[in-house]
Amino acid sequence: MSTAVGQSIQLRPLVLGYACLAPFAGRGRHSIVQAKLSSYAHRAGLQLGTVYFERTGSLPLFEHIEPTPAYTSLLAGLRNSPATGVVVPSPEVFGEERDKRIADLEDDLGVVVHVVDADDLHDPTTRSRPNSQREE
Repeated sequence: MSTAVGQSIQLRPLVLGYACLAPFAGRGRHSIVQAKLSSYAHRAGLQLGTVYFERTGSLPLFEHIEPTPAYTSLLAGLRNSPATGVVVPSPEVFGEERDKRIADLEDDLGVVVHVVDADDLHDPTTRSRPNSQREE
């Protein structure tokens, strides 16, 4: 707890965010994901810091030397900040290495992985189309 000019301020634990978006997802999709992660963090009594977005698919436009540059940046952010956790839309955001990455985060770095339970937020094949045009 901290005090500022006679007031008591409760500091909330810092968490970082991680999500995947389609290469051509627009600003609206980016904002929706960020808002949902932030809303979850707020309800859980956490403070959301940087959200790292992985852009996947559509090679070669989004081909990187590092296959998951946002995940690598997330790890660096966790090592260089007081963050105590990571907020993700679903465990599937970690892809085929889901179990290994969650173990690395929780066991090696000692952070908690918070799952928002919003599978539709990270699907790299999702396009920013109106709902009426989406395939069911």
